Amino acid sequence: MSPLRTLLELARQHRGWLLLGLALMLLSLAAGTVLIALSGWFITASALAGLGLLIGLDIFTPGAGIRLAAITRTLSRYGERLATHAATLRLLTDLRLRLLDRMLKLDDAQLAALRRGDTLNRLTGDVNALDGLFSGILGPSLAAAMLTLLAAIGFALIQPALSALVVLPLLILLPLLCLALFRAGRRPGAAAVAALPQLRTAAADGIEGLNELRALDRTDAQAHAIKRASERLGNLQQRLGELDAFGQSGALLVASLSLWLGLVGGLYLHERDQLSAPLVALIVLAVLGLSEAWQGIPAAWRRLGHSLAAARRVDELATQPGRLQVPGLPAPWPTRTDLVLEDVHFGYGKHLPAVLSGLNLTIGHGEQWLLSGASGIGKTTLALLLMRQFDPDQGRILLGAQDLRDYHPDELRRRIAWLPQKPIMLRDTLAANLRLARASASADELVSVLTAVDLDGLLHELPDGLETWLDEDGANLSGGQRQRVALARLLLTNPDIVLLDEPTASLDTATAAIVMNSLDRWLEGRTTVIISHDPLPGSTRRRTLKLDPAVN
Repeated sequence: MSPLRTLLELARQHRGWLLLGLALMLLSLAAGTVLIALSGWFITASALAGLGLLIGLDIFTPGAGIRLAAITRTLSRYGERLATHAATLRLLTDLRLRLLDRMLKLDDAQLAALRRGDTLNRLTGDVNALDGLFSGILGPSLAAAMLTLLAAIGFALIQPALSALVVLPLLILLPLLCLALFRAGRRPGAAAVAALPQLRTAAADGIEGLNELRALDRTDAQAHAIKRASERLGNLQQRLGELDAFGQSGALLVASLSLWLGLVGGLYLHERDQLSAPLVALIVLAVLGLSEAWQGIPAAWRRLGHSLAAARRVDELATQPGRLQVPGLPAPWPTRTDLVLEDVHFGYGKHLPAVLSGLNLTIGHGEQWLLSGASGIGKTTLALLLMRQFDPDQGRILLGAQDLRDYHPDELRRRIAWLPQKPIMLRDTLAANLRLARASASADELVSVLTAVDLDGLLHELPDGLETWLDEDGANLSGGQRQRVALARLLLTNPDIVLLDEPTASLDTATAAIVMNSLDRWLEGRTTVIISHDPLPGSTRRRTLKLDPAVN
């Protein structure tokens, strides 16, 4: 399967812009070639007329042609930049959105398998590597080839033998040079594409695990790993740079060969009165214009291997199938949100012991359940099954008397709220982090939910209030403050089902009582499952289930 299939599929949606860019690119190159060739003809003819060797020279028509070519070249080049950039930016935007949409359809295990540095590189570096695929490689190559063919036809109308002499090196040697550079650059280009995410992953691991590395005295080892990855990438980039220099030199050599063949052949024909001096100048300078069109293309074809490797990595992510099947005709959302587990079995791998075995449980509509048990017994796994991050290996889960797999995953995400044990905080303002739950929330609503989780004091201490920036993963907040910001964000949603994993784990007893009292009022009428090792203050109507191997 072609690594470009995803990109080509998206390119068809923007083919109008791409074709317009290609046409303007060809027009710009043609106008530039006509400008230099016609100028050479006109200057030579004027010189001969000044010496009395040419009679009856029309200076107005070629002068008008030169001005037209100059204006056309300027306008078409500007238009080509607009068209190709519009097409490329739209295409890459659609590609990034498709990648994000695909990631949203992956289950929790598939997402966990995507390493942060590698995934970030696919969304940024690999997509950016495709930036010049059309505007820098395929488009200029097609435009230069078409221009050379048009020039060959034009030269043939003037002097067929000379046309073949000057055009064939361009049409034969330059494509061979492009192919050679593509083959030579394909392997180091693919290696460079793989080396960059390895470097980013090593750096990200070093930053995220810095405390652990310091505690275990492994910072030097991690720094050495980053240095090795950096040196490998640098060596590959140096090799690719050498190939680029070779391509540019080769293109210049072939262009010079055509130029000299045109000059020598033209003078030979002029000596035999088969070609006038102005036409010799026209052909020689036209070849110079063609060489300019071809100058950067061999080096661009070296980058094609790099682009194909990036496209392959992007395509792997864009076409990765989600293991959660989407029903063809999703069931409508039920009026009652009873949850029933019937003989549920689940494990994280065929060769690993089952986490849940034969679990039967009924959670009534609007009921609040507390799940407790030893670490590793399957409490969080059960919550992930209830929100359909995984499907059971055996048995089924019913929601409102309908199999959970009959509902669309997007509908489940909208209707089920999930508070993980380690909530995510973005490097953004406090308000922006809260508004992830509801973008339209007003400042008063944000203050209200922060007050409900006993964070009104923190709000007054922050230098810019709601507009205070949080560090990466909320590092400038304590563990308890991060947990309560996540709870406040949860209060901005309006779900039918709520799943909470250790909502008070980082809180002292007094604060936990305040938070749970606020939560209990908000949870009224919502089907709720709370995971906690310890008993929680609050509602006396809360039912408790302790998971243990005997139950499992």
